[in-house]
Amino acid sequence: MAVVLSIILCFVPLLVFFALCIFAFKMKAVHLLLAMVLGLLCVLPVSVIQFFAGMAPFFSNQNLIYILLKSFLLYGFIEEICKMGLSFALPHKEYTAFDFLMLSFFFGLSLGCFESVIYFLDHLQKSTAMGGVLLYRPVFVRMFTSDLIHTFCAGILGIFVYEKRRGDIHVSLVVIAVLIHGIYDFFAGFSNSYKYFSIAVILFAALECRTKYSIYNPSEK
Repeated sequence: MAVVLSIILCFVPLLVFFALCIFAFKMKAVHLLLAMVLGLLCVLPVSVIQFFAGMAPFFSNQNLIYILLKSFLLYGFIEEICKMGLSFALPHKEYTAFDFLMLSFFFGLSLGCFESVIYFLDHLQKSTAMGGVLLYRPVFVRMFTSDLIHTFCAGILGIFVYEKRRGDIHVSLVVIAVLIHGIYDFFAGFSNSYKYFSIAVILFAALECRTKYSIYNPSEK
């Protein structure tokens, strides 16, 4: 029962944001559900690519430089490129830049929540196999921080997609999303006090998303 409740808890942020988008932003439920399905679909290729790529000897090296490169390539680049590709499938007609940003947030949050479930079940399996006790607090702390980084990076990519549909191509937005995600994963992988730098990265991602939105859509709310 505790496992089921924990899985449900993984989706609480998504349910709250879903209600916010429906009642506050007047967005269509069918579009939000499509974004959620795309978030689930994004988990599949990302997981497969990361699983097989992670088996390469290059990524097993524990040198700090190799860990940093692994964070950028295996997590930042692969995940954000997959998210960018699926972002083009998000509905956009009759949506303002703000609406599409919210839809992109929802897409990223959906991916984060589904990924959190996978992480939780993997952590549970390893804990059971080793005869240990599952520690819920660090698991859920990582889940919600991971949800936020996925959300804000998806927002940055959403700005890129929206601008490209208007005829403007800003590749720097994709680069920024990859770099932010890579740096986040690098610090989140530490078990010492360095892991708290990942919080600063999340805040920077939120600020960067707000800044880029203001630059490209200064007249919107």
